[in-house]
Amino acid sequence: MKIDDAVETIAKFFNDLIGAWVPGSVLATGLVLMHLGPGHLQSLAKLSEGAGFAVTLAGLLFALGHVLLAVYENAIKPLLQRSRLSRAFDQAAAESRESYRWFVDLVKAQQSAGAITWSFHDLRSVALSISAEAASIGRRFMFVSLLCSGVGSALLIIGIDYLVCFHLQPELLYSYKQVPPWFVQVILLFGTALLLFKQGGAFYSRAMTTPFSVAVAELKLKREDNASSVP
Repeated sequence: MKIDDAVETIAKFFNDLIGAWVPGSVLATGLVLMHLGPGHLQSLAKLSEGAGFAVTLAGLLFALGHVLLAVYENAIKPLLQRSRLSRAFDQAAAESRESYRWFVDLVKAQQSAGAITWSFHDLRSVALSISAEAASIGRRFMFVSLLCSGVGSALLIIGIDYLVCFHLQPELLYSYKQVPPWFVQVILLFGTALLLFKQGGAFYSRAMTTPFSVAVAELKLKREDNASSVP
């Protein structure tokens, strides 16, 4: 395996790990601080100094992060779109972009016969496969999108849990000496979550559309270089 391929594989692995581990850590830390207090968090940190426990805890947080992403994709995202707090990815607008049309023309030119029948996602996969730069940028934008969506989901769940417990069973909440009013905490949690959802949606759109422009630029430059090298 080449060094560049090895580095790319390691980077991809850590992106996947961090993208799920951070949201799971945010949710777990928030619930522990809200219900058990900072003392239990410190005790948990001491226990995680052992290698075996640390690996187990990291695996659990990784799984919890994927659960949060599933909750976002199947519950939170449709709710945001129905309430018009967030917009779905506009594939029709993406297909009307000049970079997409240009890429379609380049792919058609490579076909021996017949019209192109590939879908938008198929063509995006082609763009990612033929351009290393497009694949790198697409993964980076998708990583940021998933990270924002996962952390936003964690904050939303923490806010709902706090709101329910505060009004129905306040004894379940850890008693701090000085805390902001409950509505300030709820506004901060829900507001931050909404901002993260919007940021995640923006980066998702970039992840879906940017690879076409990068791949087009790379293909055009290669074609021009080959044409200029011909005597």
